[in-house]
Amino acid sequence: MVENDSASEVYFDYVSAEVLGEICSKTGRVRTDDASLSENVSPFFKKFNFTDIILFQKAGKTEQNEGEGICSSLFETGRPVSGRPVHGRPVRYHKGIEIEADNENTLYSLIRKERPDADFLTVRSSDEKIIRAAAESPDVDAVIPVSNNSQKPVAGPINHIVAKFAAGRKTAFAFDMAPFLFVKGYRRSKLFADAAEMILVLRKYNVPILLFSGAGSFFEQRGPYELEAFGRLLGLTREETTAAVSTIPAGILRMRQKQKSGIQIMAGVEVLNENDFE
Repeated sequence: MVENDSASEVYFDYVSAEVLGEICSKTGRVRTDDASLSENVSPFFKKFNFTDIILFQKAGKTEQNEGEGICSSLFETGRPVSGRPVHGRPVRYHKGIEIEADNENTLYSLIRKERPDADFLTVRSSDEKIIRAAAESPDVDAVIPVSNNSQKPVAGPINHIVAKFAAGRKTAFAFDMAPFLFVKGYRRSKLFADAAEMILVLRKYNVPILLFSGAGSFFEQRGPYELEAFGRLLGLTREETTAAVSTIPAGILRMRQKQKSGIQIMAGVEVLNENDFE
């Protein structure tokens, strides 16, 4: 179950781990120790006012680039994602895995393989069958229904059946800005129109909606206010856009942390200790 986080000052983004290599190379310092990464990477995201970054890698990749190789040094275990952020503290980083599959069997196999190691698991597809299968899975945190093709990104269909499944599972749907930056003219207008149509269906069933930059390079990075403006173009309200970059992703990560620690056994069922009743 997705919970709302009370700290509205917490802002999330979902970016490719490849961005880290560019950040380090531009600073001229590519050491991979924690101190160097904190000095070089965190200021980049902090200037955009982000408090939490989900660094995602593509599932099934056999080779790691520089950014993917160093991102593991940024991850910490057991870190909280709720509460008012402390002024001046480092940005928190979370391990994301993005799955793309050609068929449902491959999708299920990748979900089983990647879920244990991921703080945040997404499935990207514009295929109706894959979108529905991902929406039905309790192990998927968010479905990204827009292909990230620089030549011709496509928005997949979301019907009422898929929206009902997603609402029942509390599976979020995420819209990242990156595919919209690649196209112009009619293709961009069509992409916005298709995404806005999906938003209407998702809103009807109260499906959680997320907004991310999805940055795959240094220059694709955007801040939370730009993401909120992007959400308004898709037809979201001001309150919905704020939740999409703040409270909803915080609630998803907090739920997964509870599951990993054994506090949450299943949706709606948690293990309590005596202190919880005081």
